Amino acid sequence: MKVKHSIKLKLFVIITPIIFIFLSCEKSSLKKYQLTAYDGQLTWEQVTPQAEWDNRLDHEVSVLNDELYLAGGYNPGKVNGDPYFEDVWKSSDGMSWTNVTDNAPWNGRRGHALITFNDGNGDALYLIGGFSVNEKTGERSYNNDVWKSSDGHTWEKIKNNTDVALSDTTDWVARMHHKVVITKRAGQNYMILSAGRTMKKDIEGRYAVKYCNDLWGSYNGIEWEYLHSNDFGIRSEHAMAVDDIGTLYIQGGQHGVIFDSPDSVNYEPIANYYHLWTSADGSHWEAKSNVDIVESQLLSRAGHELIYYKNRLWSLPGKTISSNHYHFTNPEHYPTWTYAMSDNWAIDSRGTAIDARHNYAAIVFKDKIWVLGGNTNKKGQNNDVWQATLN
Repeated sequence: MKVKHSIKLKLFVIITPIIFIFLSCEKSSLKKYQLTAYDGQLTWEQVTPQAEWDNRLDHEVSVLNDELYLAGGYNPGKVNGDPYFEDVWKSSDGMSWTNVTDNAPWNGRRGHALITFNDGNGDALYLIGGFSVNEKTGERSYNNDVWKSSDGHTWEKIKNNTDVALSDTTDWVARMHHKVVITKRAGQNYMILSAGRTMKKDIEGRYAVKYCNDLWGSYNGIEWEYLHSNDFGIRSEHAMAVDDIGTLYIQGGQHGVIFDSPDSVNYEPIANYYHLWTSADGSHWEAKSNVDIVESQLLSRAGHELIYYKNRLWSLPGKTISSNHYHFTNPEHYPTWTYAMSDNWAIDSRGTAIDARHNYAAIVFKDKIWVLGGNTNKKGQNNDVWQATLN
């Protein structure tokens, strides 16, 4: 009995310091997970912590008839039912949402584009491309189709999917995580689609994923023209914006593994890849940065948004570009930096008010910046809504 007791005592003496050291390390490491507080020029307010629509990422939002319209998205954490959404929701205030349809005809999809565009027949929603899953058949596909709706409920397919090669200049290849913005050309409304990623058929693994660096334009979403331009780098999950005089901006994104690099698999596709790329016409692109004000590592993000608001660009949170996983402990991916057309760079804040997140939806609505859902550091996919105004 005494022998057994002495053994227990010795074990207790030995283990106790180990537990103490472990708990001390755990307490210290928790500091890494604390986000830096926001101290910038914007005033952020949480409109609702939980909207009526399900948690999601890779969804899109647009404004039609003075209402927000949210469409599609993906929730890999959904326990029951299809995680690919084909629903549409609308709201006039971002707090109360109405389900317009639960079963749009474009199949549940993610990584698509959604814009409000006037082709001469009035404003309408245009849903463009993305990755979809047919719930009934299980068919999974990248798409280059275009759908149009004047109310978010009834949709018309105005462009069918086409099977074209990556190098084709007659139509853009089916893809996801591309961007579409609206500008003017020859006095008419003109949509411009940029980059994204697709996958080669009959090839498994990361070798099959192909990243794009092309630009396409259209006056109606039906016919598209290839826009010749200098190379701004293959990328998807990048950010794109246009200012009030038509200057185009592209920044960040994923480019995958560069296999032809003699030095490193992390080699960037082109020089100055993560700089802010600007173009006045969509053909001639120039890389800009100012590392004395905004360090280069703050530009290295994907799944983020560039918002043109109050005469400047605002770069909102994103994720690391090193892999598809988000390092929520890394403070380089959620600071807000800004850029004005006069090459005026600034760091608005090294902290964030909206939590670290990526692959969310963002837009300017009622003279405010709005951020909706996405993959967050709080609980993964979220359905919260935030708004910001300039102080």
